[in-house]
Amino acid sequence: MNSKEDEKHLDELIRRTVNTSEPQFDAEKWKKKYPEELGILRSRAAQASVHSFRWSSVIKSPIFKLAAAAVILVVFGIFFGREKITPSKSIVPPVRESQSPTKIISLLSMKMAYQRGGFDALDQQFRETLDVMGPRSSGVSMKELLEGLN
Repeated sequence: MNSKEDEKHLDELIRRTVNTSEPQFDAEKWKKKYPEELGILRSRAAQASVHSFRWSSVIKSPIFKLAAAAVILVVFGIFFGREKITPSKSIVPPVRESQSPTKIISLLSMKMAYQRGGFDALDQQFRETLDVMGPRSSGVSMKELLEGLN
């Protein structure tokens, strides 16, 4: 015999001795042969489904994406949507014009002076009125006084 025939003969003997076909798994046969192992596998599968929580499925959901977009829009609106409040004109204190004594001593002007600075502002207004009018008590006519109230 030559070496090629020996190899073929040897291969044929190995094929007959060892089953070289693909192994086939029979699940029903395995379940009958190993019932305890089957129970263990089923209990593990039940525990895994109860305790498993996957963040990847939550993040991929469209509701999560919509909520994340809403949060981003709200934050953007809060920080960038506000207008900065800046005065358009510089605040200049009003210039005090020389007023007539009736306007200085009118009830409205006294009320405004009190609201501006309390008794100190009211006292200051009375002093200014005395400086303009002097110490006379009959310097304002009734007509001027009534005109000043309007």
